[in-house]
Amino acid sequence: MSIEVIHWALNAAPIPRDRRDASSLASVLVGLANHADPDGRNAFPSLARLAQYTRLSERSIRYALRALQELDLIRPSDPEIVAAYVKRADRRPNGYNLAVHRIESPVDNPGDEGQSLPSAEQHEGQTRPSRGANSDATGGKACPRNVLNHPGNRPARERPPAARSPLPSPCGQCDARPTDPVSARMLWLDADRTRSVRCPRCHPAAAPAGGAR
Repeated sequence: MSIEVIHWALNAAPIPRDRRDASSLASVLVGLANHADPDGRNAFPSLARLAQYTRLSERSIRYALRALQELDLIRPSDPEIVAAYVKRADRRPNGYNLAVHRIESPVDNPGDEGQSLPSAEQHEGQTRPSRGANSDATGGKACPRNVLNHPGNRPARERPPAARSPLPSPCGQCDARPTDPVSARMLWLDADRTRSVRCPRCHPAAAPAGGAR
């Protein structure tokens, strides 16, 4: 395989562009170039291999090889060289030399420029859009904040919870913890903690300590 020969087959081989089979000829020629030496000689891939490359039928490949010979783009190579690589004569493919010296005249095609980058002058200052909130027609004013994002328009479940008043500190004589709400602050009346009453100091309106719950 030679990169130079493949480049010739892809870009410089003089295949007439007005032929209906130009694409088939080009693909078969690239397949031959993939097996040629750096001078474009001794390319002998099998028809099955060319069919794998080009996705063409073997019959179409035979027509393409014949047409390439008529255009003098390929010529039969020395059969003894092919025989040195393929011993069985019944499986020996035809070998070809590619006419890499034949080059197509360059064609000016301004539409074939590929992906081009903008010039440096275009990068220096970007133009403003002609429409939209930041356009010249609106004076370049920035887009106002979306009213849907205003905190007052959020659903109730998304609003931050109201600040709660801090819990009063326990009186110190009941069994309440600082994190217990006032309603849970009790005095236990027995060691097994089966009887309790509300702490009268934490519950000013609670019944006297003698009333068991």
